[in-house]
Parts: sequence; structure tokens; C-alpha cells
Amino acid sequence: MNLTLTVVTVFLFIIIVRLLFRKIWDLPKYKGRLITDGSGISDFMTEEEFWKIIPRTRDQSNRHYPSHCALLTETLSKLTSDEIIRFNRTFLLIMAQSYDYRLWEAAYSLNGGCSDDAFEYFRSWLISQGKNKFYWTLKFPRLLFLIGVKEIVEHYEGIAYCAYEAYQRKNNTDIPEVTDIAYKDGGVMFKESESFFKYPELALLAW
Repeated sequence: MNLTLTVVTVFLFIIIVRLLFRKIWDLPKYKGRLITDGSGISDFMTEEEFWKIIPRTRDQSNRHYPSHCALLTETLSKLTSDEIIRFNRTFLLIMAQSYDYRLWEAAYSLNGGCSDDAFEYFRSWLISQGKNKFYWTLKFPRLLFLIGVKEIVEHYEGIAYCAYEAYQRKNNTDIPEVTDIAYKDGGVMFKESESFFKYPELALLAW
């Protein structure tokens, strides 16, 4: 009886803490090196400005991801065409530099699998969580235990297309193609059969 009560208590505690981190709390302020620092890429929106737009629209949409995507598109469409292009370049640079096999392995464990496309959607969602959660999770993927949501990578292309849609609305043409931003080397590819043992706490959330 005591063991059952302890298990239930721990389970409820985990649910409450995860809910607080996903809906209310943020992770500590990130003060480390930014992806755009020394990137050698020009004509991008500063991360200071970029990371103001993302959380503002997220909070205004009550942290509901599809609503956030719609509101972000609407917000971007009110910027100048050049600003939309710069926002998109910053987004693509952050996406490219967050292509990390450690993060992918954690996402794989969390979701019980994670395809190439799903990992793209996952990183888009992670960016939508704001600067602190994005950077800290990139450094410490286990933090997905606090903020990770399984169904995100299965169903949402997410904020990756917001700039494209905003530019299309404003100009009735496609946003200029970006050709000077390349994905980084993701490191050592993980073994799928071992990922659940490396991140057992995330694997539990998959079920």
C-alpha cells in the first residue's frame, strides 16, 4: 500500500512539474554563445529581436502551438518584406545549427521514433518554446523530460512555414530562396536500438 502511494505521488509530482514548465515556468536565462555569433552569415535578424517575436506571439496564443503558428504568421505579415526575409534567415540558421544527433536521439526516445522530417518539425517546435528552453535543451537534451510533448513531431510542420506564408500574403510571390546556410555536422549518429536505454525517462513518456 505504501509503495503504491509513493508511486502515485511521484507520478502526480512529475505531471505537475511538467505542466508548470510547459505552461508557466521558464528555464533559467541563457547567457551563453548564440548561434548567430560569428556565423559568417549576413542579412539576418538579430537573435535579440528574433527571440522577442517568438515568445510574444506564443504567450498571446496561450501557448497553443497551432494558434501560435497562425499568430506568428499574422505578426510577420505586418513587418516589411526585408524584415520577413531576415527573420526567415535567422530561423533557418538556428534550424541548421541545431541539427544535432544528441538532440535527435532524445527526440527519438521521447516519441518512440523520429524520422528526418519529424526531427525538422521537432526543432521548429523547440524554437517556438523560446530562447531559454531552446538553448538549454540543445545543450542538455534530457530537459525534454520537463518540456517535451510527444505528439508535436507527429502532426505539426509548425513555425517553419510562418515566414513563407507571411511573405506570400504580403507580396503574392514566394520568399527568396536561401542558399548560403548549410546544416552543421550533427556528430556521431546514434543507434536507434540503444536510444531508449540512454534516455529511459524520455522513453517512458512515449508510452
